[in-house]
Amino acid sequence: METDEAPKPKKAPYKSKRYFLSSLNTYFGYQLIQQLRNDIEHPEDPNLIVGTTILQSKYPLHPAVRKVIDPSKMSFLQKVILDSDVIVYDINTCDHSECEYAIKTLKLGTYDQEKILILVSSVMAWSATDPKEKKAGEEEEDAGYPPESGEEEGKPQDDAEDAPPKKEYTRFNESDYPKRKALPEFESLCSLESLCLSINRPNLRTFILCAGILYGMGEDHFYTKFKGAWLQNTITFYNKNKVPCIHVKDLALFVQKLVEKPVNQKYIFAIDHNQNPSHKAIIDSISKGVGNQKIQQSDEAIPEFKIDLRMKPTKVFDAFLEEQGDQGDEEQAVDKFTFNWWCKEGIRANIAKIRQEFVDYHNLKPIRIAITGPPGIGKSTIANQISTYFSIPHITIKELIQEYLNQTSEEVEQLKANLEENRNQLVEEAKAQYDIQREKRKQLKQPYIPFDDSKIEARLTDEQLITIYKWRLMQNDCQNRGFILDNYPKTYAQAKSLFYNTEGEGEEQKETLNKLILPEHFIVLAGSDEQIIDRIKFSKTHKYDEEVLLKRLKNYRALNTKKGYTILIDFYKDLKVDICEISVFNKQTNIQDTCRSFIERNGKYKNYKQIEQDLEESRLNEKKEQLLKWEEQNQKLKELRDKKEDELWKIQEEEYRIKQEHSVNYEKELLDSRSLPLRQYLNDNVVPFITEGLVEIVKQNPENVIDFLSEFLFKRSLQVRFPDPKLYFENSE
Repeated sequence: METDEAPKPKKAPYKSKRYFLSSLNTYFGYQLIQQLRNDIEHPEDPNLIVGTTILQSKYPLHPAVRKVIDPSKMSFLQKVILDSDVIVYDINTCDHSECEYAIKTLKLGTYDQEKILILVSSVMAWSATDPKEKKAGEEEEDAGYPPESGEEEGKPQDDAEDAPPKKEYTRFNESDYPKRKALPEFESLCSLESLCLSINRPNLRTFILCAGILYGMGEDHFYTKFKGAWLQNTITFYNKNKVPCIHVKDLALFVQKLVEKPVNQKYIFAIDHNQNPSHKAIIDSISKGVGNQKIQQSDEAIPEFKIDLRMKPTKVFDAFLEEQGDQGDEEQAVDKFTFNWWCKEGIRANIAKIRQEFVDYHNLKPIRIAITGPPGIGKSTIANQISTYFSIPHITIKELIQEYLNQTSEEVEQLKANLEENRNQLVEEAKAQYDIQREKRKQLKQPYIPFDDSKIEARLTDEQLITIYKWRLMQNDCQNRGFILDNYPKTYAQAKSLFYNTEGEGEEQKETLNKLILPEHFIVLAGSDEQIIDRIKFSKTHKYDEEVLLKRLKNYRALNTKKGYTILIDFYKDLKVDICEISVFNKQTNIQDTCRSFIERNGKYKNYKQIEQDLEESRLNEKKEQLLKWEEQNQKLKELRDKKEDELWKIQEEEYRIKQEHSVNYEKELLDSRSLPLRQYLNDNVVPFITEGLVEIVKQNPENVIDFLSEFLFKRSLQVRFPDPKLYFENSE
């Protein structure tokens, strides 16, 4: 017999999508790509993700991006947009002219296939919007978020009968978007939103995601707050103004779900369901969850933290969820729609998760160290040096107890009462012993010594001390940066009680290791008793009492020498904690360097103090490199100048040589031209007579040739009339 069974719905065939995303290399862009990628589930035909980037971004490009488009090539950008199935523009970070071009391309372009355009905007588009007044008789849909009064909290109200009724405000819903107003610097967001909403094409679905202020995954707007809290600084809040927020992963999920299930609503509030989104409450939760629980008000804040907006979280996906709830059998709901919020209730309810994201994203690993050794060997000195170098809390018993007793809680008050009761009991016992001794001294006629109870102190039990240590090690600064335990625990039993948590009772009782407070490094300082005594004896900072010191050394050796039972070092060995034993009095050992090398044996630890030191070192190195480059450039310039000067000098020398040659030749020519009349005169009137005189000398061969020639020329000059030499020069001119 056949039965009529309803046919089971078939699963829709998979089809990859082509995504075009703006601002690929941004805080939100990276998380959006991570949400949209499906290359692991469908390696044979994954979603194709392309888009544009922004300049000067500190965020990396996701490896799932297939191609980066150059927005300056407008025709190619237009082609890519028209070929895409889903176009997402983050108008908080993208180039607005590029976004406007893309919207107009989709509004006026030619295409047949269906497309989705999503503009990720911000609540800053509402930053100058006046509060929405509650109408008479209007009730809130959600009882969990009551309307806000127009009066400030804590401000006294006027009880007079003629006082005007106080204003009450309610939350904006998505249909109020025509009322939105933005501060001048955010008006372009409204313009792009309006342009997108003006599109009316049957094959183009358009959506505006009005996103809250983003948080999570390493932080963006809240980065300085988380960093300040992590460093145990006092962080500031602006006021009790309401700041709608959303986790960056949830915003990416909104985009994915709009693609998966397009809704019949264009303007959507993408904000979380935080029941008290005031800036003060958010900052207070960050300080309590990450920092030292100290906050203070400040008038200085970025614009995103100054807004005061009361908004209702969207319900656009509720219809899909309710529809599936009516289907009953999950097997029939093949394409089941889910909206798995990451931080639905906001920062305050998820601070532990967000804190861990921040730590993991920035690789801020805590450094947990324990140090031990015999009394007087210098544990506290070395521990303090390590604490300073790594910027981690240095935990000593005395300071820890005082810090705990300064707290205000029922447990602390009870402990104080117990200590006071124990001390009173010790004082009574000491007073009884004093009275007995006083009678003896009186009988022996010894001098009177008054009773002094100032040095009597009640000691904590191991159980009480371990409770205090567990409280301290779970504080935010120890969980964030780590710690160094100075000479505690001292025994195997103390270590087990401290680092293990006991759960259950009777036979169901079990112990679990608390890895959040277990040291990763155990340093043991070693030295002989004689060396320690010599150190203390000649120390200016320690009071030497040989009897007390020998007693303490004996006790330490007894607790840390194997005699058939486990000792402290065995506890760390059993848990495979790395151990470093250092001989303090070995002159060849640099204790600080040895400790640092041991702690950083697997790589340098990163915390903000270390990062700042590294940045300072890198800045100094950069300055040195710049100085070297500058010196090299100067040297090259000097060499170039010297080379040019040498070339110029050679050119000048050559020019000078040529000028000198020209000058000499000119002078020679000038001298020749000027000497020509004189030479002519001498040739005509002097040379012939000298020649004649020389001939006569040859003929007569006188004894004195000079006198003979002189006398001959003188006589000859008297016989001949010579012409005037000036006539030769006049003729030459």
